[in-house]
Amino acid sequence: MASAGGIAAAIASKTKTKKKHFVAQKVKLFRASDPLLSVLMWGVNHSINELSHVQIPIMLMPDDFKAYSKIKVDNHLFNKENMPSHFKFKEYCPLVFRNLRERFGIDDQDFSNSLTRSAPLNSDAQGRSGARFHTSYDKRYVTKTISSEDVAEMHNILKKYHQFIVECHGNTLLPQ
Repeated sequence: MASAGGIAAAIASKTKTKKKHFVAQKVKLFRASDPLLSVLMWGVNHSINELSHVQIPIMLMPDDFKAYSKIKVDNHLFNKENMPSHFKFKEYCPLVFRNLRERFGIDDQDFSNSLTRSAPLNSDAQGRSGARFHTSYDKRYVTKTISSEDVAEMHNILKKYHQFIVECHGNTLLPQ
């Protein structure tokens, strides 16, 4: 019995001195030279992840064309070299735009990867209102900054645009 207790003590001391190896968690960093692009990358990733938990509606409702999701991030200490410490990300009509992506055959994960794997590239072109254009690193998507007046205009035309896309079954050159 004493020898069994001695063996147990030897095993216990062995496990106490065993080194522990920790594997660092892989975290997606959004590195861009421009803080606006870092926030855009973070926002696209956040939005696509949030939408993946929302059931796809059978039919869009009128409120979906007015809806928006807004998140405010304060004291964002992680990745502070590339991201502002306080920022807001607002996405307009998330279910409508997800529906449009589906109708055009755009997979959400491919869309997210195109805009977040590497920082979008600044385009030399600039809109009349001073809007900035950016192209995804794989040149599949173009983003544009918009003013509050542009947001109001988008809300005015989005319902008719969506109806047009539904009627023509996404067979249009508009998104290309």
